[in-house]
Amino acid sequence: MNAINIENLSKSYDGKTNVLKNINLSIPKGEIFGFLGPNGSGKTTTVRILNGILSLTSGYAEILGIPANENNLDIHRLCGVMTESSSCYENLTAEENLLFFGKMHGVEERSLKESTNTILKRLDLLDVKDKKVKSFSTGMRKRISLGIALIHNPKILFLDEPTSGLDPENALNVTRLIKELAEENQVTIFLCTHQLKYAEDICTLYGFINDGNILGFGTFHELASRKNAGLRLRVRGKNISKEFGLIHEGNDIYSKLILGDKEANLLIQGILTNGGEIYEAMQQKWSLEELYFKYIKGNSNI
Repeated sequence: MNAINIENLSKSYDGKTNVLKNINLSIPKGEIFGFLGPNGSGKTTTVRILNGILSLTSGYAEILGIPANENNLDIHRLCGVMTESSSCYENLTAEENLLFFGKMHGVEERSLKESTNTILKRLDLLDVKDKKVKSFSTGMRKRISLGIALIHNPKILFLDEPTSGLDPENALNVTRLIKELAEENQVTIFLCTHQLKYAEDICTLYGFINDGNILGFGTFHELASRKNAGLRLRVRGKNISKEFGLIHEGNDIYSKLILGDKEANLLIQGILTNGGEIYEAMQQKWSLEELYFKYIKGNSNI
């Protein structure tokens, strides 16, 4: 069973214009799925439908076999959600917030205290557990919001920009925690972010959405293969003939898409044989950012 299944899902707010247009996604358990697209592309609407907050117009969506909008209480027990606007009770302490939300989710009291301490420790908040949240910095509030999303041990975790506002050390701790949840506990992570480098570092699966349409879905390798986005040879040198097909990027830098080592070797030998000078040569993989814009903009010359 997949963690999330979406089939031909459409959503219209006015009965005329669809903000989601027959989207399809199948996300296996334990994946860290990066849902990437510009503002207004349909990411938030999709998440709200999956969590039972919005009704769908047509199609089908389910969480761990439970149809969306049919058994919302069951879905809420399975899911944890942290959005950029997530909030907690400012006049309660960090510990009191976790205990309150844990009880709301029906977590047994004998295990709730232990879970609360474990989460506070992993989020580096144990030393301030007795301080009211209103005294917390933005980063600390972000971490306590993540703790609230985790307190009932969800099987699927929806995260919106989980590391924004965090200092590098705490961002690293949160990233490590997300990876551990996916790898060790088979928690499925549904991540919405604008930080493409962060998504590239953490995600195992990607979906590109724009104007309510899924433009690409799969692993990085699968997405790159569909766009012939292979390796690029980047060379720093002089007197490099145009006959080799390298694009001059400026500052004595030239580049060309290649298939692998053999083609790179032939190009370098050819340049040197023809009197060219090479000071530096490197094979580079496409970045997620380049691949993302390849899909979003449909531009083959990125």
